[in-house]
Amino acid sequence: MTSQDRTSILYLITKSNWGGAQKYVFDLAVAAKAQGYEVSVACGMSEFDSAQPGPLVAKLRQQGIPVHFVSSFNRDISIFNDFRACFEIISLIRKIKPDVLHINSSKAGGIGALAGRLTRLPKIIFTSHGLPSDETWRPAWQIKLIRLATWLTIVLSHHIITISTPNFNELKSIRGATNKLSLIHNGVSAVAFIDKAKARKELAPQVPPRAFWFGGIGELCENKNWSAAIKAVSALPDKIHLVIVGEGDQRTELEKLIIKLNLSDRVHLLGFVDAAKYIQAFDVFILPSKKEGLPYVLLEAGMASLAVVASDLPGNRDIIESGQSGFLITPTPELISTTVHMLFRDEGMRRSIGEQLRETIDHKFSTKEMLQKTLALYSSNKS
Repeated sequence: MTSQDRTSILYLITKSNWGGAQKYVFDLAVAAKAQGYEVSVACGMSEFDSAQPGPLVAKLRQQGIPVHFVSSFNRDISIFNDFRACFEIISLIRKIKPDVLHINSSKAGGIGALAGRLTRLPKIIFTSHGLPSDETWRPAWQIKLIRLATWLTIVLSHHIITISTPNFNELKSIRGATNKLSLIHNGVSAVAFIDKAKARKELAPQVPPRAFWFGGIGELCENKNWSAAIKAVSALPDKIHLVIVGEGDQRTELEKLIIKLNLSDRVHLLGFVDAAKYIQAFDVFILPSKKEGLPYVLLEAGMASLAVVASDLPGNRDIIESGQSGFLITPTPELISTTVHMLFRDEGMRRSIGEQLRETIDHKFSTKEMLQKTLALYSSNKS
């Protein structure tokens, strides 16, 4: 690709903390740059500190990828801030003049698609990391508003990528979406895992050496449903400890719950850690979320051959065949404790379903395939 015909891509995402959608943007931006595209990323500040950039920014800058900030981006619904964000993005588009605008997440998707159309961009691609119909914990008026924004995003975008089969099938039923859709699963590359003993020592030396670890990686927020996992600990043997890697606005609430249940010595909130390499520290990996797209953490847990317990959600069903390569459950404290206790007692079962999940990840979730299919859309005439 010569300097005269280089395609310019602007990736847009609401927040710069480190989660599945941010990893997706990072992987694509790095791959696109390596293929000769001109790449830049626009995002808001951290989810946890509105005055500071999140880890995504540092990771992108280490790769030499320019980052631009949309100061008005906020996950909460605010008509005033959303209008300001739209004007900020319009100004940025006029400055950068990208050939492709690749928008991610509901908020950045709706506002970005509108800004892209107003500036007459030739190609707007929207990746849906989950649908608002899955956000059952939100007030009804918010769900209706987000559904409207999602429909508008679909109408305004030239192409839509879904990362899970159920979401792909659901969007197919929306008028105007069918001919714009591609199903492209997230992919995961090999991770240089630290062995179990060393990972435990570095990650959480306060946990007793012979403890049985169950837990996971994710934001401390309503969607991740960590309170259900914490409540489950009360019904489990003392040897079983819950270890959660992540930070978020529910930390204080979860800490109060831990104290109330007298579990301070068995539940460990470790804060944010770039944790993929430590994942073999767990005996059982759990993801009790209320909503997911197609979570990278399950792919990484599979790469580590871990036994996984996850919520029975659309994206998770693409990864796990319940009873064969993991367990999909309704994430109540009772079902979490029952399933974890069963796996605690049966090492052979843990090993068997972990190995089966590893085979699934190896065969179905290739980073190379994800990148090839997505980068092809940037130069495709399909719309």
